Amino acid sequence: MSLETMSISELQAEIERRKTAVVAELRSQIDEHKKAIRELEARIAAKSGKVAGSRTPRVRSTLTAGEKSEKILSALDGKDSMSSNSIAEIVGFDGAALKGALTDLVTEGRLTREGKARGTKYKLA
Repeated sequence: MSLETMSISELQAEIERRKTAVVAELRSQIDEHKKAIRELEARIAAKSGKVAGSRTPRVRSTLTAGEKSEKILSALDGKDSMSSNSIAEIVGFDGAALKGALTDLVTEGRLTREGKARGTKYKLA
């Protein structure tokens, strides 16, 4: 049966069938790509010695603002400058707790900030 001889409802049904088939094929390709990405991430993790998808869990800091500041200042004592990741490894807290403490210390003039974004380093003022 040709498209010219089909009724409107038959044409609509054929269009819907074709659309569904195309969407199913695209979803299948997406799933294949996701699988390939996971395999590549696993290979990268294996080469770097990390377990794929693992990260250090965040622990809520129970320190007061003053204690956080003192830990940061002592971590930077004698150092030229450090990134927030390096500071976090030493002081034992990260995330919003670290960012807030660093911002407070910069505002107070006890630390200086150099660089932008990932390249930001902190040093004693």
